[in-house]
Formats: sequence, structure tokens, C-alpha cells
Amino acid sequence: MPPMSHWIVQYLIAVVTMTALLVGIDMLGGETFMRALLSGAAWAAVASALFIGTRYRNMKRNIACGVCDALDRK
Repeated sequence: MPPMSHWIVQYLIAVVTMTALLVGIDMLGGETFMRALLSGAAWAAVASALFIGTRYRNMKRNIACGVCDALDRK
């Protein structure tokens, strides 16, 4: 199983990319930058925690996951 630093880095990458995407979408919708940033960061933190937490749980329990396996090979 990968070390905890692996999971932390994956979480941070997911949060940053999702935040950028969500902020961009909100800004296109006419939202102010600060409001879009706060909303995007909150949603990204929750979604990333669920995604990375599920991957961690599946790997710890040795549950097969096609997407997880493809991501880990890179």
C-alpha cells in the first residue's frame, strides 16, 4: 500500500484542479470571484475527500477497481 504522502498529494491535486474548474464555471455564470472561490473550494474539498477516501478504503480492503488500477499505473 502506498505511503500516506501518496494519498495526501493525490488529495491536494484533486482539490486544486476541482476548485479551478468550479471557480471557472461559477465565474462564467456571473458569480463574483471570492464567492466562486469559497463555494468551489468547499465543494472540491468534500468531493476530493470522498473520491480519495474511497480509493484508500478499496486499496486497504484489496477491492478491485478498474479506474483506480489505471490511475495507479501512471
